[in-house]
Amino acid sequence: METYLLNAQKPASDQSPEQVAQHLKQAINALKGEFFDLETGGVNYAAMKGSEGYARYQQSAALLQHFDLRLLTTQAARLAFWINLYNALTVHGIIALDIKNSVREVPHFFEGVAYQIGAESYSLDQIEHGILRGNLKKHLFARKPFGAGDPRLAHVLAQLEPRIHFTLVCGSKSCPPIGTYQEEKIEEQLKLAASSFVNSENVVLDRPRNRLKLSKILDWYGKDFGSKADLIHFLAEYRQSPEEKAFLLEQGARLAVSYQEYDWSLNH
Repeated sequence: METYLLNAQKPASDQSPEQVAQHLKQAINALKGEFFDLETGGVNYAAMKGSEGYARYQQSAALLQHFDLRLLTTQAARLAFWINLYNALTVHGIIALDIKNSVREVPHFFEGVAYQIGAESYSLDQIEHGILRGNLKKHLFARKPFGAGDPRLAHVLAQLEPRIHFTLVCGSKSCPPIGTYQEEKIEEQLKLAASSFVNSENVVLDRPRNRLKLSKILDWYGKDFGSKADLIHFLAEYRQSPEEKAFLLEQGARLAVSYQEYDWSLNH
């Protein structure tokens, strides 16, 4: 498997870890404002590729080589940092590898695309399943991302937050819309992301047939929410329609559940 370390170039300057974090946040926000469609979830990769904003982002990403992850001292800070970094790395990978139609054009995209942060490298899969999911196995994978003694285990989130699945963008049309997250607003933003997901075509309730048709994401990682009954209770919590909320709570695990096909087409 080939590794694509996308920020291996020499950083343009030496900066403190605090400055690195600030510059990276500013660079991501600049790209978001210019190239991300927050309503559709689309990204204008073609326009971004030759832009000054993308060049500045690449310089900021190189500074991660000097970033000290020990500065992330709270769950909120870790969630915001890693979610934003995952989404930015996905976009960076799509542009750097000249992907035209789907991330599946590059074998092992999520295992191979990575950033160096401090002394260690972190791939997309290692960020999602190693850090954010608490070092749990990826769907259909036999091993955990980090083995015993891996220094990256020091940065694994102690508490699993299943709503991350509504924030992580894999560069495909079936992904959630891309956003940026802030430490001081993370709970509010996670609630908003969950509500947006649950009240979209990702959760289709057929009351006459007592059926739910869910996003494939909830097939792959539904266990992060608990049992089938736990997942349906979670969906009810965020469903906006009072009638549908009550129906979900009443029927619970008796509902028949099926899953939608995942559209891996590029989200441009």
